Order: sequence, then structure tokens, then C-alpha cells
Amino acid sequence: MLIRTQEPDLNQLKFHNILLPKHNELNNKIPFYQLISGAQDVLRLEIIFKAGSLYETKESVAHFTSKMLSEGTTDFSAKEIQEKIAFYGAFMELNSGFDRAALTIYCLARHLDKLLPVISQIITEPTFPEQELETVKLISTQSLRVNQEKTAFLASARFRKLLFGQHPYGSCMTEEGISSISREDLIQFHKKYYALGNATILITGGGNTNYFELINKHFGIYQLNNNTQIFDSAANWGKPTKDLIVKENSVQSSIRLGCPLFTIKHKDYFKTSVLIEILGGYFGSRLMKNIREDKGYTYGIHSNFAVMRNNGYLVIGTDVNKENTKATLEEIYKEINLLKSDTVNIEELTLVKNYLKGSFINSINTSYSQVDKFKTLLFNDLPTNFYENYFNTLTKITSEEIQTTAIEYLNFDNFYEVVVGNL
Repeated sequence: MLIRTQEPDLNQLKFHNILLPKHNELNNKIPFYQLISGAQDVLRLEIIFKAGSLYETKESVAHFTSKMLSEGTTDFSAKEIQEKIAFYGAFMELNSGFDRAALTIYCLARHLDKLLPVISQIITEPTFPEQELETVKLISTQSLRVNQEKTAFLASARFRKLLFGQHPYGSCMTEEGISSISREDLIQFHKKYYALGNATILITGGGNTNYFELINKHFGIYQLNNNTQIFDSAANWGKPTKDLIVKENSVQSSIRLGCPLFTIKHKDYFKTSVLIEILGGYFGSRLMKNIREDKGYTYGIHSNFAVMRNNGYLVIGTDVNKENTKATLEEIYKEINLLKSDTVNIEELTLVKNYLKGSFINSINTSYSQVDKFKTLLFNDLPTNFYENYFNTLTKITSEEIQTTAIEYLNFDNFYEVVVGNL
């Protein structure tokens, strides 16, 4: 019986590793992974390619190639594709990021065999019809014009541009870039980067059925061109600088500042993640307590360790009334200096450790989230004990290590600073 007058016992959070999907290869060597979990008749199919903006030779071509995949194939029009997916109660997403692009579909497991013929054509035989491309370009242009009136959008785009320079990670969509995209650009990008030899297929859920044979039937039949070479390149950081973009009519300023760091494979990734969490990674962080709660300058301020395959960086972001811009910047640098000059007290460090442990455990409570964690391992060539090492670091990390990490990596000489609005 629950006795509400008594506090529950406190227990140390224990590590729980993720479930690893079963690995197989289709007849043509395409890697296939499936996590069989539960008895629910629902599954998620993901077909993932190294086809993000990292591989662009022309601005926005990765984005438009991904977006146009479902706008028509050899045998299906865009309308027929939408009707087929809707008829079987499925939901499809097409996403393109920095490193990868993916087709993801959620459906009832019993309908997967009926959906695979159209999914296969979306991947292998898109036609990129000219009329639909012009419509997508028009919508993208209109959306960009709306976003360009937002200080937060401009600040984030400018910050990445300063950080990465001409590297594709720093690429920002422009009206000129959208206008220059042609059907031939998409055909060539698709031919090179959506080749099935560049694909990884994952299925999550679907009851207790193994879908290897079904996937092999539709995707293992293709003869792969193994001559495609995928070149990954890290950015050469630009020169640290401060940049102000004046928006006279804006009542607020958007601030973005930070510095280059490293990838998830770096020896100090775990320690730096804890440091950045203390600084501004959660609601009780130092930046939130100071700039939101004490000063009332902003509704929210956050620090984030952004990690791609070949680069990583710290970014601190907030929106403030323009009259508080200078004071906010001063307080941000003050909080960073405190992390470098003083050790974190035990109570604060224990709180953050427990918060991060709890967040990790909560983040693996579904089969989909388990596979999302697995994809981090898979696409970054990480060992299977990566998360256990992370948990152990959370247990053992000391205040002195936090301070040493701050001194080593939060060097103001390496900081980039962008303000859009007014000082």
C-alpha cells in the first residue's frame, strides 16, 4: 500500500543498455537491420543514404532531391503515391540533414508488402517532374522570405556561415540558389548518392515477424554499382569574428555565439557534454538561472553541443529585447568565465549527473528511440559499449575535470558571435 506521508526511498539510477538490432545483408550486400520488439502490428521502415548537404556541389541540391523523391516515379504520379500511402493508413517522411538523407515510413506491419512496390520506385525511379519542381521551388522561396524576416533564423544561418565558411556544413538556402536548381541537378545527385550501394535499411517493430525476405525481394534484386566513392570532409574553421546584422524595426535581438569543438568520437566528448549541460543545457542551468530567472532578459537561453559526422561545435542561443543585448552578452561570458575559474559545487554537479542519467534512461523507453540510439553508433563507427562508457563518465566525473575541460575548450579567442537586431 502506498503511504503518501512517507518519502520514497532514493536509489541510484542503473545503466540499461540499448537493444541491438539483428544485422543481415541483402543478396546484393545492402546492410539490413531489424529490431524485433513487442507484439504490436506497427513498424517503422527507414532507408538511409549518405546524401546530406555534406555531399553537395551546388547549394540546396540535397534538400530538393530529397523533397522531390515522392513527386512522381516511372509508374506512379505524386497523387497516386499519396493516395496509396493514405489508403493503407501509412505515414511517410523525407528528410535531408547535414550528413544523411532518409525515407521513413510508419505503417501497419500487415500492409508493408503492399507499400514496398511504391517505396521501391520512390527510391530507385523518381522522375523529378519539371512542373512539380517549379511548384516546390516557389513554395521554398516564399517560406525563405518569411524566415528572412525572423531574427532567430538569420542569426543561426549567419553563425553557421561564419563557422564553416565555404564548407557544405555552412551552406544556407538563398533565393538565387533555389532559382538555379534544375531537374538535371537532381537527377545527377540522385544517381550518385541515392545508389542502393550507398543505402542502409532498418526496420523497427512489426511484432515478431522477420522482414528480411520481404525486404530482400524488393531491394536485394538490384545490381549495385560499387564504383561510387563517398568522400567525407571536415571543415576548416573560419576566422573567429563578431558580426552584427542590424534590423532597425526589430524589437528584439537574436544572439548566437560559440566555438569549434570536435566530433562524438573525441576522447573528451562526454566531459564536454556535461560541461555544456551545466552551462545552458537544461532548465536549471546557469544561463537560465542568471539570464532568465535573475535578470529577466529572456524567456529562454540554451547551450548545445552540435555534432555532425566530421565536426562539432558549441552554440549558445537566445532572443532578448534589444536594449538588453549588451548586458546579456556580458552575462554569458561571465558564466563561462566562472566555469573556468571556479569548480562546480558538489550539489550542482550531482543534480546534473542525475538529470543526464535520467534523461538517457527516459530516451530509450521505446523501440524507435532504441534504434535511434543505435543509429548514432552505426553512422559514427562507435563501439557497442559507447553508452555504458557515457554512463560511467557521468558517475565518475569530478568538479575538477569540469573546470579543466572548460579551460581547455572554452577559449574566447576561438569564439564566434552573431547578433541580429540591434546593440
